Amino acid sequence: MKKNFILSKYPWLNNYYNKIIYQFQNKKNYTAYIFCSLNGLGITFLIYEIIKWIFCINKQKIYSCSICNNCILVQKNIHPDLYIIKNNIKQVSIGVDCIRNLINKISKTSYRDVGKIVWFPYLKQLNDFSSNALLKILEEPPKNTYFFLQCNNKNELLPTIYSRCQFWNIFPPNEEIGISWLKKNLQNNQILKKQSIKSALRICNYAPINALYLLNNNIWKNRNIFYNILISAFETDVMNLLSILNNKNILFYLDWIYLILLDVIKLHLQINLKFFYNLDQISIIYKIFNLIIMDKIKLMIKKILFYKKILIKINTINYKLIIINLLLSLEEIYKS
Repeated sequence: MKKNFILSKYPWLNNYYNKIIYQFQNKKNYTAYIFCSLNGLGITFLIYEIIKWIFCINKQKIYSCSICNNCILVQKNIHPDLYIIKNNIKQVSIGVDCIRNLINKISKTSYRDVGKIVWFPYLKQLNDFSSNALLKILEEPPKNTYFFLQCNNKNELLPTIYSRCQFWNIFPPNEEIGISWLKKNLQNNQILKKQSIKSALRICNYAPINALYLLNNNIWKNRNIFYNILISAFETDVMNLLSILNNKNILFYLDWIYLILLDVIKLHLQINLKFFYNLDQISIIYKIFNLIIMDKIKLMIKKILFYKKILIKINTINYKLIIINLLLSLEEIYKS
């Protein structure tokens, strides 16, 4: 048995896990739970651990044994009483027929006499019809059946669904915990300056798992080069950014431009440097500060966010054309 596995893998989840398991132990648990959080906090892992404990036939206080048949079946995603409802094509919603089929399945006796669990990893995949169908199940749930619903934003929920669940808002850990965890988990014992690790964490909204992915990615190593090219493009021709932005990392790059421009605004407002995102790029921030006035930076940020939204929402669009339009807009603002 792996005691304290939650604590050792993602320590910021330990308190949430303990509180939920204590509810089950004390028979004060709810039928349905909503887990709302940013990506990159390990919520899927948290839910798996809770499910394992519920199904485990050899519980060790608040921990599952991880070795009984039920635990192994959950780990392999083949437990007959665990229903994970999701559409593998992210842009396609879960239809009402899927929910009706689910109702038929969970109305039957559980296979292993430990109850049934329904898990929606992407609640936003539900449309209006399937959401209302789910609501009917939550109003009169089958005996000994639990529901776990995941979302990134409370606004993804129908208020009526929200009112029938226990809501858990999972927050990122504080900065020191995030930095400590990243130092322990960097690949190949990388040694990075604390300012660089802290910057990655802030850029990723304090989500340690996303920050770890970023720091272990080659794109992070080229970040200094990217910012120097950005400065050069502002000084000569903004369209020189086209060759860099027109690739699969476009959203990363747009975020980086947006966040460093936010830091430049902070500099204009004389905000203390310790509150900046890009603590390892102070020299670049000062260079942009000397190149562009604050009013123009505000307009640039609006354009970046506008075009980023288009890139995210429309799959069939010509990416290169969108990037060209964005760069022309930025150039017009810069030269006006």
